[in-house]
Amino acid sequence: PAAAAAAAAATARARPRTTTTTTTTPTAVTTTTTTAARRGALQLRRASNTGNIFVDGWMDISDVVSGGGSSLGVSELAENIGKDCYVDINGWHLFLKDMKFHIPLARIVSQRVATDGKRFKEDAITQILKDCPVKVAGNKGATLPLFDLMPKRCVEDFLKIAEEYANDL
Repeated sequence: PAAAAAAAAATARARPRTTTTTTTTPTAVTTTTTTAARRGALQLRRASNTGNIFVDGWMDISDVVSGGGSSLGVSELAENIGKDCYVDINGWHLFLKDMKFHIPLARIVSQRVATDGKRFKEDAITQILKDCPVKVAGNKGATLPLFDLMPKRCVEDFLKIAEEYANDL
């Protein structure tokens, strides 16, 4: 009897308990799945509001698979920025990917190029670097523009990467 109770308890622990709750509102469908092994929530946000959750869900999936149209090539742009551009601090090269700046900069460059009619404008891209603040000196609150921390060659590389991105669109 004690062995049977122990086996039943082990089986109950091995089988995750799952509870699924679905909530529908005019702006979103939220499905929450709770499992003993995995606690989390999956949320599906509808991009459009056609009133048909199946159509809206299909549009969300097609948007993700196609890259959303506006973010076309942003991951490649981010990769190129992250591996080729760096900040020079007292002879140390701190790459933008290590600073976690490459993805936000790629998104900003992508938006700026799209705003400028899919054309490269050197002044606009340079202004992005001048407007990007970098915290230095820890908690002292000092910030410097990214443009000032990058060597001239890296700024030129950044501009070349942005120009190639714009030409590929």
